[in-house]
Amino acid sequence: TVDDGKIVFSGGQSLPLPGRFKAKVNAGDKVVFGLRPDDLYPVGHGLHSGDAADVHEIELPVTVIEPLGNETLVFAEFDRRDWVSRMLNPRPLRAGDRVAMSFDLSQAHLFSAETGKSLRA
Repeated sequence: TVDDGKIVFSGGQSLPLPGRFKAKVNAGDKVVFGLRPDDLYPVGHGLHSGDAADVHEIELPVTVIEPLGNETLVFAEFDRRDWVSRMLNPRPLRAGDRVAMSFDLSQAHLFSAETGKSLRA
């Protein structure tokens, strides 16, 4: 749900509403938020592709680590769900660790919860 310039998730967690969507949604609108694993990464271990102002950092608990050689998939809990992130130049992590994660909101996707249509700006 959009509220006061934020996307508020069902469990109460929130993220800032990316600026490019502000003209497309109103307070109270129900939206579906999407972010690819490449755009969610442990701080310092990802490829940020947008404006630094669009990166939002939150410390999250790690639930699963999946080493893949030169990168690692890190599953971290946000709003009572596991989110998959891609960590480049991996560092040692274990399930149960807390790690600062970067959400690159310049790459976020929003969809109308009612119609499923993209709200791409």
